[in-house]
This record gives sequence, structure tokens and C-alpha cells, in this order.
Amino acid sequence: MVRVRIRGCTPLSCLIAALMFVVIGICTGGVLFGVMGLIRDSDVVQGALAHAERDPQVAATLGTPLEIGWLFRGSIDSGSANITLPLSGPRGSGEMIVEAVRREGVWQYRQLIVTIGDTGQRIDVLREQ
Repeated sequence: MVRVRIRGCTPLSCLIAALMFVVIGICTGGVLFGVMGLIRDSDVVQGALAHAERDPQVAATLGTPLEIGWLFRGSIDSGSANITLPLSGPRGSGEMIVEAVRREGVWQYRQLIVTIGDTGQRIDVLREQ
């Protein structure tokens, strides 16, 4: 009969493995937090936020000032942006869809839609007023 002996980890090796896990988690979280912060602070996102805050319908529904949340989807590169951002204000929350292209260093918004979380109401921020 073959005997298989299973060895557990020694206290020192378990401690080293746990510390490595924690360090890797902190590094990964730091990188993600940094990238998200860069996107939130980008000129295309800040411009979209300013457009939304100036819209009377968005201001009446969500209130001002508006804040961008952390968990968003999409991408931004040097020439285009296609991103969905969580948005909140004193009266409510929702999300904002941003589509933009950069021409000669200036962001031109093709679509800025704010969807109100509770009602699902869609507000086209770029509509003619």
C-alpha cells in the first residue's frame, strides 16, 4: 500500500504567502484606483460633467453639484471617448453616456445622455434648448 503524506504549510511559509497575497492585492488596487482617477479627472469627462451640470433638466432632477462615481465602463484614448459613468447629485443618481471625438485638440461631444436611476428617464444634454 502506498502512503501519501500531505504536508501543511509551516507558520512561516503561510505568513509569507499571506503577505504576498496582500501586497499583490494592494498593488493591483492601487493601479486600478490610479487609472480610474486619471479617467475621472480627464478633460473629456470633466467637460461632459460641466455640460450636464449646466443642463436645466439634469440640474432639476439630480441637483448640483454632480459627482462622478468610480465604477464606469468604456474607454478613452487620444482621439475618442466612449464611456458610461455613474453620476450622482443631492437629489438622485443615474448614469451618463459620453461619446466624443477629439479634433484639433478639442473634444467634440457626439452624445451626452443622462439616464435617471429611479425612473429611467433619459435626458439628452446636447439637445437644442
